[in-house]
Amino acid sequence: MKLDKDNWLSKNVRPVVLLFLVLMTMILIFIDGVFAKFNVADNWINLLELVLITVIGAYFGGRSFEKLKDIDLKKKEE
Repeated sequence: MKLDKDNWLSKNVRPVVLLFLVLMTMILIFIDGVFAKFNVADNWINLLELVLITVIGAYFGGRSFEKLKDIDLKKKEE
């Protein structure tokens, strides 16, 4: 079975995951700030922080790496 690399999801999975994680973080911060009885355990905060740092770093680092790789390939073709 050949995977279709030109479908919408395969092209947008990284931005969608990034958007989802940032939005969920903002929603949790808002809920935590508005409702005083809502309390998130420290281990979940640490996990969310680690996941956000990893995803954001991988997204922007991966995009930069891909762009540099494309520039390098174009130089080799010339």
